[in-house]
Amino acid sequence: MHEMSIAINIVSIARKEAEKESAPSISMIELEVGKLAGVMVDSLQFCYEAACKGTLAEGSELQIIELEGQAKCMQCGNVFTIDSFMAICPKCDTYEIEIIQGKELRLKAISINEEGSSHV
Repeated sequence: MHEMSIAINIVSIARKEAEKESAPSISMIELEVGKLAGVMVDSLQFCYEAACKGTLAEGSELQIIELEGQAKCMQCGNVFTIDSFMAICPKCDTYEIEIIQGKELRLKAISINEEGSSHV
């Protein structure tokens, strides 16, 4: 299950950033995941809690923003939503597309606990 290794890496990155700020703990991690990234969001949420055990992120929340897949037609320039890598332009029926969104897996924000909360 590669979601566990993703969760471990996310927690590791967040921990290093929180330690740079001398934060006692992490309250929230915000992650962007494209629907074409091959990540099972439910599994990632499940693995996240286990990956946080014994770290600064224990008890923190994982917020996942799912990004729709989008493609641009190389023939007519039409931008449209897709749900797989094999898609046809709905405007001109060509397979010549460029995927412009949906493959992301990006750590967007880390909220740390201090006297108040702040973003790293």
